Amino acid sequence: MAKKNNLNGWSLTLLRVVLGVIFLYHGYLKLFVAGGFTGTVNFLASLGVPVPLYSALAVSVVEFAGGLFLILGVVTRWSSVLLLANMLVALFLVHLKNGLLVSNGGYEFVLVLIAGLVVVLASGAGKLSAGSMLKNKQLQ
Repeated sequence: MAKKNNLNGWSLTLLRVVLGVIFLYHGYLKLFVAGGFTGTVNFLASLGVPVPLYSALAVSVVEFAGGLFLILGVVTRWSSVLLLANMLVALFLVHLKNGLLVSNGGYEFVLVLIAGLVVVLASGAGKLSAGSMLKNKQLQ
């Protein structure tokens, strides 16, 4: 049987924080950069997404808040679930038809994000998280 090493929890922390930074930044661009939210609404409308205004708001808030929660390590599993749903919609609605390469609008980056979120969802927040510092399993 393989011996579990001490780096497992720290590698989960690193993965969680890196994913959090990526999602927080993308949500920030949508919510706080001039034209970001309008561009998101227009893009979703062009895809035929129902109620694009509210859909854009949901996507933007999930990315921003979910990214922040991942960085902090609170409600990590719930954040991962919401971000996974977000990425699966992006995969099937936008990226899959463009092939693998991100340079062609493909799904390779989205696939890496999905894989990372699945690991965080399955394994938890890692060694360093606000949820574990509060000794509250529900917050991790």
